[in-house]
Amino acid sequence: MFIHRTLNPSQGACLKPLFIPLEQTSIFIQSNQIKLQTVVCFDMGLIETLNSLDFEHESFPIYGDFVALPMFAVFFPTVRFFLDRFVFERVGRWLIFDKGQQKLDVETDDRIKKIRKFKESAWKCIYYLSAEILALAVTYNEPWFTNTNSFWLGPGDQKWPDQKMKLKLKGLYMYTGGFYTYSIFALIFWETRRSDFGVSMGHHVATAILIAMSYICRFARAGSIILALHDASDVFLEVGKMSKYSGAEGLASFSFIIFVISWVVLRLIYYPFWILWSTSYEVVVSLDKEKHIKEGPLYYYVFNTLLYCLLVLHIYWWVLMYRMLVKQIQDRGKLSDDVRSDSDSDKEHED
Repeated sequence: MFIHRTLNPSQGACLKPLFIPLEQTSIFIQSNQIKLQTVVCFDMGLIETLNSLDFEHESFPIYGDFVALPMFAVFFPTVRFFLDRFVFERVGRWLIFDKGQQKLDVETDDRIKKIRKFKESAWKCIYYLSAEILALAVTYNEPWFTNTNSFWLGPGDQKWPDQKMKLKLKGLYMYTGGFYTYSIFALIFWETRRSDFGVSMGHHVATAILIAMSYICRFARAGSIILALHDASDVFLEVGKMSKYSGAEGLASFSFIIFVISWVVLRLIYYPFWILWSTSYEVVVSLDKEKHIKEGPLYYYVFNTLLYCLLVLHIYWWVLMYRMLVKQIQDRGKLSDDVRSDSDSDKEHED
C-alpha cells in the first residue's frame, strides 16, 4: 500500500510516494477501532447507568452517602479550570478589550483584573443557575415546596426524624455540599480578595456545616428550600457583575435592581417569616417533644443558631446593597464597580 505525500516546492520535489506496509496499516486501523469501541461502550454504559437510577427511590440518609461529596469537591475546580481557560477567558477578552486597540499599561492592567473578576462571576453564575434549576426540579412537586408543615410531617404517617429521602434530594445535597467545600479553598487560594472576605468565608463555612448537619439530622426538606431561595438571587448578582465588568451599564443596573428585589423578597421576607418560623415554632407544635427529649433540643438550638447566623449575614449584605442603591440613584443609574462588596483590596490572587 502507498500514499502520496505533497511536499513544499522548495524541497526540490512536488510529489513522492510514501510507502506504508499493509500490516502496519491494518494494525493502525484495528487499534483505532478498539479505542473508538471503548469510548462508545463507556458512554453507553454511563448513559445506561444513569437511566437505570430511580431518582424517586426513597431511603434513609446514612453517613456512607457522603462518599459522593469529595467527588463533587474535585469535580467543580476541574470544570472551572477548563471553562476558565477555554470559554470565560475568550469571552471576557472579547467583551472587555476594545477590538485591537492599544491601551496604556495602567489601563491594560486594570482590564486584566476585570477579566479575572469576569471569569469568577461567570463561573459562579453557571453554578448558581445549575444549582437553582436542580433545586427546583427536586422540590417543585413536593408538598413542602408550598407547605412548611410538610418539613416535619408526611407523607402518610411519617414524622421527623423517621422520614425517608428521595435519591434526587440526596443528589442535590451532595452537589451543593461539594461546591461549598470547594468554595472554602477557592476563596483562599483562587479568587480575588475582596473587602468582605471574612464575611464570605463565614458564609461558606456556615453553609457547609448546615448542609452536612441538615442531612445527618434529617432536616433536608427545609434545607432544600433554603438552597433554592439562596441560589435564585445569586444568579442576578453574578449577571450584574459580568455586565459591569464588560461595560454594559444598562444591563448591570437592571440586573442589580432585580437582584435587590429578589434578595428582599426571598432572603429578608420569605426566609425569616416562613422558613425560620417553621424551624423555630412550627416544628415545636407539630412534633411530640417527649419522644425527642435527648437529641431534640441539641438539634433544635444548633440548627437554628446557624440559620439565624445566615439571616445576620443577609442583613449585613443588605446594608451594603442599600448604600450602593442610594449611590446608584445619586449617579443617575450608574453602578459602582462591585455589586456586593464595597471595594476590592490591593491584594489579589492570580489564576
